[in-house]
Order: sequence, then structure tokens, then C-alpha cells
Amino acid sequence: MKGKRKGKGQIIIIVMMILLMVASFVSMFQGYYVAAFVFFGILLAIMSFIGNRAATDNKVYLYTKNYKNNKRL
Repeated sequence: MKGKRKGKGQIIIIVMMILLMVASFVSMFQGYYVAAFVFFGILLAIMSFIGNRAATDNKVYLYTKNYKNNKRL
């Protein structure tokens, strides 16, 4: 059940990022520069959060893997 929820969440975030990117470019080309700046800022904030979260998860994974290997020896 948890895997389905995680998959749906990832799909929702990906769709939201694509929509924010499209909205940013459309509003920029129509002349609404402030709205484009806001949309792009939200997109960058989401991307930054995802990147930091993935980096933290990787560090935790590596730490626990090394800890288990060293404990076994």
C-alpha cells in the first residue's frame, strides 16, 4: 500500500513540475513576466527540495550499508 502511495505522489509531483514549467514559459511569452518569475521560482524550489532529499537518502543508505558491513567484520 505504501508503494502505491509513493508512486502516485511521484506522478503528481512530476505532472505539477511540468505544468509549472509550461505555465512559466507561456506567461513569459505573453508578457506576464512577474507571473513567469513566480512560477519558475516555485519550480526551482520544488526541484531543489527533491535534489536535497535524494542526496540525504543516498547518504543515509551509504552510511547504513557501510555500518552493516563493518559490523559484520
